[in-house]
Amino acid sequence: MVTYQVELYSDVLPELRVIYPEHYKEIEQEVSGGYELDPDWTQYFALEQAGMLHVITCRKADKLIGYMFYIVSKHLHVKLCVTAYEDIYFLRKEYRKGRTGIRMFQFAEQHMKSIGVNKMLGTTKVHIDNSKLFEYLGYQFVEKLFSKYI
Repeated sequence: MVTYQVELYSDVLPELRVIYPEHYKEIEQEVSGGYELDPDWTQYFALEQAGMLHVITCRKADKLIGYMFYIVSKHLHVKLCVTAYEDIYFLRKEYRKGRTGIRMFQFAEQHMKSIGVNKMLGTTKVHIDNSKLFEYLGYQFVEKLFSKYI
């Protein structure tokens, strides 16, 4: 049975240290500019302490199979709009068939709504395009992001 829950980053960190390299290898290496995986665990912990980091996990038989990180704050342009900025999301490949990923996003939306979030922002990589997932979930394509290493 697959479960979805909100967990503390600090509680999940030991498992993240194991699964995060798999995520990075798949998603980031194509566009990493040659940088090696080196998360700023301290900054994530500070965001958790500030009440801004929300970690959604997906588990099967208590084993971590997926996660989503959101940073929640008032929007800098519209302070009445509490916004959840997606930082990362990942689901192990063997669980991507069926509705497991969709349910993880839906659980995240329910959680965000329950804590007063008004707007959620999500991203997708160009080389691994999840646009159809976001469209299915009712997201609108509103912005393009460009990146350049200098």
